[in-house]
Amino acid sequence: MRSRFIAAPLMLLFGASYLCAQTAEVTSKEAPVTFKSTSNLVMVPVVVRDAKGHAVSNLGRDDFQLSDNGKLQVISKFTVETLVKPTDSTTAHTKDTKDTKPTTSESPAPLESDGIPDRFTAYLFDDLHMGASDLVYTRDAARRQIDASPHTSDRVAIYTTSGRQMQDFTNDSEKLHAILGALNVGQATASKTMQQNSCPPMTHYMADQIINRNDQTAWIVAMQDVIACANLQAETYPTCIVPQPPSYPPTCQSVDLSKTDLAQHQVRIAAQMALDAGDRDTEWAFDAFRTVIRKMASMPGQRSIVLVSSGFLVPSDRLEEETALIERAIKAGVVIGALDARGLYTQIPGGDASTKTENISGVSSKASLERAARLEETNIMSELAAGTGGVFFKGNNDMDEGLARTAAVPEVLYILGFTPSSLKLDGTYHNLKVTLPVVKGMNLQVRKGYFAAKYSADPTQQAKQQMEETFFSRDEIHDLPAALQTRYFKLSNGDADLSAITTVDAKKLSFRKENGRNLDDLTVDTGLFDSDGNFVNGVEKTITLKLLDETLEKRLASGMGVKSDFTVHPGRYVVRMVVRDTEGQLMAAQSSLVEIP
Repeated sequence: MRSRFIAAPLMLLFGASYLCAQTAEVTSKEAPVTFKSTSNLVMVPVVVRDAKGHAVSNLGRDDFQLSDNGKLQVISKFTVETLVKPTDSTTAHTKDTKDTKPTTSESPAPLESDGIPDRFTAYLFDDLHMGASDLVYTRDAARRQIDASPHTSDRVAIYTTSGRQMQDFTNDSEKLHAILGALNVGQATASKTMQQNSCPPMTHYMADQIINRNDQTAWIVAMQDVIACANLQAETYPTCIVPQPPSYPPTCQSVDLSKTDLAQHQVRIAAQMALDAGDRDTEWAFDAFRTVIRKMASMPGQRSIVLVSSGFLVPSDRLEEETALIERAIKAGVVIGALDARGLYTQIPGGDASTKTENISGVSSKASLERAARLEETNIMSELAAGTGGVFFKGNNDMDEGLARTAAVPEVLYILGFTPSSLKLDGTYHNLKVTLPVVKGMNLQVRKGYFAAKYSADPTQQAKQQMEETFFSRDEIHDLPAALQTRYFKLSNGDADLSAITTVDAKKLSFRKENGRNLDDLTVDTGLFDSDGNFVNGVEKTITLKLLDETLEKRLASGMGVKSDFTVHPGRYVVRMVVRDTEGQLMAAQSSLVEIP
């Protein structure tokens, strides 16, 4: 969709007259809406369920206790998000919380029942780490799930970790069916099979244990494998060793190696190759997540990602990237569910019939390593779900039920925010623990921890983050006296000039008095979303006010307006407005539905 911002001179509307913004009392600047920020505020989503699995609502701030590395923290921000309308399965905690009333926000309803979407679900198929049969079962279940959706306002997208297939958000079932039918595992499966049938067989987990952790059990199993598969029997073998680092041009040094030395050499080579390939696939999966979260951050309403995967390894040196994904999802208001595509499976010691097995004596040790690998590989799914309030569905072959549960958002989500006390900006990992000291018998789903920042958050960036979170939500905020109006004029080519006017009651701003002037800064973000909820365009205007008393009392009697113009095609749009003032640090947010015939 083509849309462009008309960079007309900014005009402020004072009462019935127009005044140029560039005056001694008012100055302004404008720029496209872009957001990028960091903050020391740590956000901790918590899902609370009773013993029967029912969501628990109406808990207060004082019901929760939060610890960071064992030290109690002050919960400075507390909100309760009701993402799904209460049902009989939602129970209420009856403790009196009148002194700790939380800030509550409900998932916003669509602006029109048959109009702008308010629920976005992205299915992320991990074709890099799934077997062919798992992919077939889960994609067929996804097709049935999409067809069974009763909500015409829903939008669905299909992504893959390999990046080979993608369908952006749409409600066109034919497009979604087409992309699901095109899904395949391709080169990923071929690469995995090659690693399993190499000499010695080597997985990403085994390679990580050998190269990064120097695990002796993994070394012994791999050594036994290579001696068996390479049929090493003599005491010494001539071989060619390229010096490390290699010379240029590379020269080969011929030496005689013992059977043990040669086995170690081959294991190290195989492990490094498997580690490089596995790390590459993990990076591709992370990149896919970052892309989807970035895309969904601009979606208004409910946002959820369903990861369909057989699991993959996140080495210890990449855990910070995993935590960063959770942070991104929390800040974007995205709930991540995860479906273990293997369903209920039985692990065969030494691998299935497709796995080359030469080392019979090492089957027991290898089985132990395989069990550990399965646990490590599913950690990413369980931690993404726990950290964002989603569901991790595993150990069950009912993929339809699994997709239904992982695509659903929690009925009630508590968001605890705290600024760590005595935080050292050293990038170290901090363990989190959330409890309900008084309320007993509850099950809590919460993120495990976070990495400390390596630098202090800038107040300007914190304000920008607050603007971003509000802009890409549907929340209506009226702390600041501001209102949004829209109008349009049809053009001869069929397009339209769409104007969005934000009117602010300047008399109620928190001005700072200095040298006989009333000082404050206003930031006004105005943007458009199309009928599929995609962000089209936006502009940010910063108004610097240095008003004389006379101007404030007389000329602003009817309010002050900020006007932004867009040229758009015919269609339906949501115009979103967010205003924030610097002195009072108050905000206003409003959305308006516009249909251009």
